[in-house]
Amino acid sequence: MLIALLLFAPVLIFLLSLPASGRLRPCLRLIYRLVGGILVVGGNGASIYFAAYSGDQGGITAFYLQITVIISYALLSVLLLVVHRLWQ
Repeated sequence: MLIALLLFAPVLIFLLSLPASGRLRPCLRLIYRLVGGILVVGGNGASIYFAAYSGDQGGITAFYLQITVIISYALLSVLLLVVHRLWQ
C-alpha cells in the first residue's frame, strides 16, 4: 500500500493542482505544467518500469528515483511560487 502511494501520489497531486496553477503568471504556468508534468509522469513511468522489470535492484532503484521525483517536484513548486511572489 505504501509503495503504491509513493508511486502515484505525485501524479495525483500534480493533477489536483492544475486548476490552482491558473493563478500563476502565464510564463510560470507554462513552466509548471510542462516541466512538472514531464517530471512527474516521466519519473513515475521510469520508476514503475524499474520496479516491474528489473528485479530487486530495480525495486531499490525505483524507490530512490521516486524519492528524487518527489523532492524535485516539491522544489519546482516552491521555486515557482517564490518567483511568482517576488514578481508582483
